[in-house]
Amino acid sequence: MVEGLAALFAFVTVALFGLALLSARRGDRLLTERIRALREQEERLQQQEARLRRPATTLPVLRDLLRGGWVEKTSRTLQQADVKLRPGEYLMMRLLAGGLLFVIPVVFTGGSAVGMLVGVPLAVAGYVAPALWVALRRRRRLNAIERQLPELLSLLSSSLRSGFGLQQGMDVAARQMEPPMRDEIEGFLLDTNLGASAEAALVNMVERAGSYDLDMVVTAILIQRMTGGNLAEVLDNVGETMRERERIRGEIRTLTAQQRLTGTILSVYPAVLAGLFYLINPKWMSVLFTDGLGQVLLAIGLFLQFLGFLTIRRILDIPI
Repeated sequence: MVEGLAALFAFVTVALFGLALLSARRGDRLLTERIRALREQEERLQQQEARLRRPATTLPVLRDLLRGGWVEKTSRTLQQADVKLRPGEYLMMRLLAGGLLFVIPVVFTGGSAVGMLVGVPLAVAGYVAPALWVALRRRRRLNAIERQLPELLSLLSSSLRSGFGLQQGMDVAARQMEPPMRDEIEGFLLDTNLGASAEAALVNMVERAGSYDLDMVVTAILIQRMTGGNLAEVLDNVGETMRERERIRGEIRTLTAQQRLTGTILSVYPAVLAGLFYLINPKWMSVLFTDGLGQVLLAIGLFLQFLGFLTIRRILDIPI
């Protein structure tokens, strides 16, 4: 009897010791993973901050010229568009594109006045094209963030109802969401882990993202933290408002689909007709490319066609 009890006691002791070792190893593994995740967040944010703080350009000639609010504004725009360029590099790219498009017609026409007249609008288009590309990337990223906001609000509301705080809810959301919203949340978490207040971290997140909808969410959170109330209910109301806005946007896109198609057709069909006319009678159409007056008229027509395309897109861009 005594030997059986001793054996049972020894077995229980060894089993408990083994469980304690496994729990300690599991705790160490979780702690290691948590530290690794925090380090990765810190490295990403440091890279973003380094891009903003590094000199606008490495060229001494431009370093004295690129000062003031333009550099800061351009740096923020490039960051919001997820374009890894310095303001100086961005400016040089625009100038080189404009200069190249100006030189090409001048060289092909032997430096004639017609070539210069054609090169001026092409140079303007080359200078503006990179800015349009950056604006498009920024708009797409902002749209992606705004599409993810209702999901973020649902996760935060569920976390708050479960008893978590705002920072813990953000941590849960960062694990479950995809970029670009996850990148902004990780920046918020890193700010708070480095000692910033939740209010300051939220304001920094809005400034980094540049989203009006995110600004509305953060404003609601800041007001609730000052006045009190049920934050989960506030987030549910804001999320419902955003879902309703997205529904209205969808209806507007549906109602303006025909007009957008008409604008696209009106922008494309002159080029199609020009190609058909060239196939039917190349001699007549070649005047636009060989005669000086024809080249001027062709450049003016292309410019007006592009301007009409932008005008139609601007009219159909109804803000909600």
